[in-house]
Amino acid sequence: MEKETIKCKTITPLLLAGADGRTLELRPPSIKGMMRFWWRAVNGHLSLEDLKKQESDLFGTSNEKVGKSKIRIRIQSEELKKIDYFLLPHRNAAHVNPISPDQNISITLSSYSNIQVYSDILNLCLILGGFGKRSRRGFGSLEPENVNIEIEDIFELMTRIGSKNYSIIGDRIVLKKNFTPKYRYPFLKEVIFGEECTDWDELLTKIGKASSKYCNYSLGSISSRNTDRLASPIYVSVMKNSNGRYFPIISTLNTAFKDPDMKPKYSFQENFKAMIL
Repeated sequence: MEKETIKCKTITPLLLAGADGRTLELRPPSIKGMMRFWWRAVNGHLSLEDLKKQESDLFGTSNEKVGKSKIRIRIQSEELKKIDYFLLPHRNAAHVNPISPDQNISITLSSYSNIQVYSDILNLCLILGGFGKRSRRGFGSLEPENVNIEIEDIFELMTRIGSKNYSIIGDRIVLKKNFTPKYRYPFLKEVIFGEECTDWDELLTKIGKASSKYCNYSLGSISSRNTDRLASPIYVSVMKNSNGRYFPIISTLNTAFKDPDMKPKYSFQENFKAMIL
């Protein structure tokens, strides 16, 4: 069995409950779920049938012919410290006690094959995503050690594990103009880096202000009479550069409402991103 250990550090507060629903804990199912999510996001060129087949081949399925999980995940860390913080830092509201930034966590992947593919997928989901509450708004970001986090490096990860329909234009990764999706789902459309901040609290406050100002169903909704629940198609993660400064990475996914007649208000999405960038 092949193994790969990725050492990470928490960059922003992480609020994720364990199996008992109370203890703060990062668990393998959360990581595996995020790996599936980001793998699907960068494979928007596949048909629904091919997407399901390739995902099953990589991660397993309950189907007896395919088999159970193809990958094992083990998480190790010392006792994780907590801090006092707010889920809405721009208002000093919703007090919580999340796992503190600057905590070390090791994630070990084990598989009989494709270990480099799994490692690439995990690194991508660590860089672009997050874990726990408010993970799409900068919370729960983990930065992998020994991985360069430049736009070119992310582009290389994306093209190794997903579609070749991306290109770098200036400071962002975008889909090529001739890209035609096979069906409606939240595939990745764009990745862009934002300006640096001196600390993570300043950046989370900035993200919170933007989220509050541009509150609209096109940026995610819990429920309403007109929309079903929609997770935000705009993902904001937070990384830390070699100079010790923090910067946002904004990933824009396709907005896929259950009702095909509903149209997103892209102006709200663009204004939200601009306020963070």
